[in-house]
Amino acid sequence: MTSILEKNNGLDKVSATDVRRRYAEFSNIVHANDRPIEITLNGKADLIVMKPSFYNALMDVLEDYDDQLRIFKLLTEKQDEHSILFDDVFSDEERGEFAEMSIDDLLNQ
Repeated sequence: MTSILEKNNGLDKVSATDVRRRYAEFSNIVHANDRPIEITLNGKADLIVMKPSFYNALMDVLEDYDDQLRIFKLLTEKQDEHSILFDDVFSDEERGEFAEMSIDDLLNQ
């Protein structure tokens, strides 16, 4: 019996027809793999399947990333509250008000 799995550089592939005809074999292949498998329909990607433990690990990574991103945004917002905007400092620059001032003088405004 030949394997229904088509090895690929990206995701390994299997046709929807083979999944329907040989589900038990397909299920064993999915559970034995540590990466997702693409199901094709008429030669085009239709679904990506993976074993539950892989999915749960992937979701954990995404949730950790989301948490880190939220923390980064909060820290950035907090930092912005104490920052002086460039446009605010140099808004009157065209009139020459600050032309003769040093950076230290500008920052002490």
